[in-house]
Amino acid sequence: MSTEEAAAPPSPQQVREHRRHLVVLASAQVLSGLGNGAGLALGALLAAKLGGSESLGGTVAVAISLGGMLAALPLARAAMAAGRRPALGTGYLIGAAGAIGMIAAAALGSYPLLLLSAAGLGVGSATNLQSRFAATDGSAPGRRARDLSLVVWALTIGAVLGPSLAGPGAGLAATLGLPTDAGAFLFSAVGLTFASLMIWVGLRPDPLAPGVGAAPGRKPSLKQGLAALRGAPGAGVGVAAVAAGHACMVAVMSMTTIHLQHVYHGTGDPSPDVLALIGLTLSGHIGGMYALSPLVGWCVDRWGHRPALLAAQALFAASAIVCILAPQNHPLVSVALFVLGLAWSFSSITGSAVVSDRVPSEHRVAAQGLTDSAMSAGGVLAGLGSGALLQFLGYQGLNAASLAVAVVMTALILARMPRC
Repeated sequence: MSTEEAAAPPSPQQVREHRRHLVVLASAQVLSGLGNGAGLALGALLAAKLGGSESLGGTVAVAISLGGMLAALPLARAAMAAGRRPALGTGYLIGAAGAIGMIAAAALGSYPLLLLSAAGLGVGSATNLQSRFAATDGSAPGRRARDLSLVVWALTIGAVLGPSLAGPGAGLAATLGLPTDAGAFLFSAVGLTFASLMIWVGLRPDPLAPGVGAAPGRKPSLKQGLAALRGAPGAGVGVAAVAAGHACMVAVMSMTTIHLQHVYHGTGDPSPDVLALIGLTLSGHIGGMYALSPLVGWCVDRWGHRPALLAAQALFAASAIVCILAPQNHPLVSVALFVLGLAWSFSSITGSAVVSDRVPSEHRVAAQGLTDSAMSAGGVLAGLGSGALLQFLGYQGLNAASLAVAVVMTALILARMPRC
């Protein structure tokens, strides 16, 4: 654990301000969460349709992850230069523009516009990632995982509702003369816009004073972040766990939409009823990602980093095995998707807590930005490979690859993560 803050406990005023910041960040996450599930899950269907091939279904996930990866360090620089409020508020606005672009792409039948807009949604996703780190600004030592998990948990409402709005969104879109499979993004655009307003108005005083988190005159950089991670025992393993877990989640979750479409209606355009069924399965998955986050955060602070990361790999393996053994059983696939979401929750919360706990404060924001970049890079790789894996190896082969990643990560955690 980092010891530079074993120092004086926060004052009562600082505690009150921190609690108010958590409420604002959590409220914004509820609104922004509408864009998350819709982007990754329903975007795969749009990509396959507009791109003309199911092998392109994962390219929206690639674009979202690439947008998040490219935005992570600039968002960190913005936070260090001007504070969290300008960085988060602007990031959510860019995400809202991406959601509007997804609707326009569907209406115009433009695959390139779809990918460009998905990258804008990725900036919104990167902003969500920075929000979880913003929750640790001012946290008391030993409580970072719990504070971080509370903001992650707040995504539950919006993120679970996002895919579930596929059915209602299709009806609304039809009323407005828009393509039915882009209707959910109407809700995403509104949610992300109001999330931005929530941050601009409510996040005062800024939890990260300008200039905090770096030596004077220095900007967060890949080199600076890597040096900080190398010097903090176990921090690199935490980043690897975040990236690998996110890659497995994106690959399996985004391709499950296409797999379930095959289970029900072959390769034709899905009906609103089928979209609603797929949306409910994905809502359960996203519920696994976020709904139990406070419990996951408590477990991480209670158990320690190493056991929590090992628990994540066991959950990833269990989900993959179920999908390998029963790929046509929709109820079992739905349970496996919930477990996959819970595995992601353990992996991302624990890995993020490792970085926040073990990296010294003067380099922490840079290391956090690098962590977010690595997480998004994992999503890029997953999106690039998941469509091809589904096409050539099937849904079972895709899950076998996820199982292999869990085995490799287990070996890495046992070998490199300190027990304390």
